[in-house]
Amino acid sequence: MASRRPNFWNRLQLFALGLLLLGIFAPLPDLLDMIVTLAATVLLLIFLGGTWWEERRERRADQSSSAAISSRDQM
Repeated sequence: MASRRPNFWNRLQLFALGLLLLGIFAPLPDLLDMIVTLAATVLLLIFLGGTWWEERRERRADQSSSAAISSRDQM
């Protein structure tokens, strides 16, 4: 059964989207608006990079395990 509790990447994504919405809709001074929007953009890029890295690692693990199974079957 899958856990309903969000993992780190989901929390990071939600936080970044919240910051982005704050930067877009809140009446902030220009400098603070730029800082909030930049922080949200950086966090979203970290989220995308991290999830890409995890998927890549899982794909490699799946490939290596399937290669091990096929080599064992050939013996």
